[in-house]
Amino acid sequence: MNRPPLGAVVRLILATAAWGLSFPTAKAVMLTQAALLPDRTDWFHAALILTNRMVFAVILMGALFWRNLWRLRRREVWQGIELGLFGGFGMLLQTHAQTVIPASTSAFFTQFTCIFVPLAVAWKGRCKPILRVMIASLLVLAGCAVLSGFQADGIGFRPGEWETILAAVLFTGQILALERPCYQNNDMRSAATVMFLVKALILVPAVCWGVHASQGTAPTVADWTALASIYANAPLLLMTGILTVFSTVYSYATMTRWQPLVSSTQAGLIYATEPLFATLWALVLPGWFARLAGIHYPNEQLTSSFFLGALLIVCANGMLLLPGRARTPVPADGL
Repeated sequence: MNRPPLGAVVRLILATAAWGLSFPTAKAVMLTQAALLPDRTDWFHAALILTNRMVFAVILMGALFWRNLWRLRRREVWQGIELGLFGGFGMLLQTHAQTVIPASTSAFFTQFTCIFVPLAVAWKGRCKPILRVMIASLLVLAGCAVLSGFQADGIGFRPGEWETILAAVLFTGQILALERPCYQNNDMRSAATVMFLVKALILVPAVCWGVHASQGTAPTVADWTALASIYANAPLLLMTGILTVFSTVYSYATMTRWQPLVSSTQAGLIYATEPLFATLWALVLPGWFARLAGIHYPNEQLTSSFFLGALLIVCANGMLLLPGRARTPVPADGL
């Protein structure tokens, strides 16, 4: 495995840090929405957060790169659709699962992309997975388990766990779609804009389904009026803006631009640092959001498990980012 360009690695790490920012910010948005729109399900609030992020992202990308969008090509549309379908349904499944399983379990199973990506690459190339890659992937899973406080005795492989595993499979597809040769010459800003639009179209029905406080009946004018009223709440708009600018537009635009310069396996391991950044953001941001929006959301505390988990994840990435010896692929049926 070749050493990836340092500039691409640094930018993908920054994108991952922006993704990590979404965890405490989205939690603060959900708490604020719940105070403004009580009696709605957690599923509705999660879908509303994601939908707002994607719709605002489309508007922002259109304002910034309208010239590129005016020259939108068919392959960029197809790539955006492909990325949007993988990512949109993956986010939908992951978000729904978080309403029925602990956050630590969700964080752990989401990082199964670290295993699925190298296995998919090996299957596609009809080669055995590189031992160094598999060891690094297992180190990342162990680090994420420590960071999230995951407890193995809490696994029951109920629908929530299976939904999260399926979401990880879809996220794997999203990572692999970025390195397809047929999309090599695409304008990635245009493709990313289409991706945001597709994700929004996937998520909007979930918002419409849950907008009514009384489940099982059609939404009323009062329900839609209450929904519209949240867009007049300044703290909520500010936090949603943070999610849109940093955790959506910047992170995804950076991913689509720079990931093709590294291997999908290396990218999957870099993205697995997300829980580390999420933990760091959660040390300082919740208290600030609480004062801003008038909600109860205390800062998290740093524990010894953070340092152990961070060490495992950093070591895993170091194994893949350092240059290795040339290796001749061995067919999987070669034994």
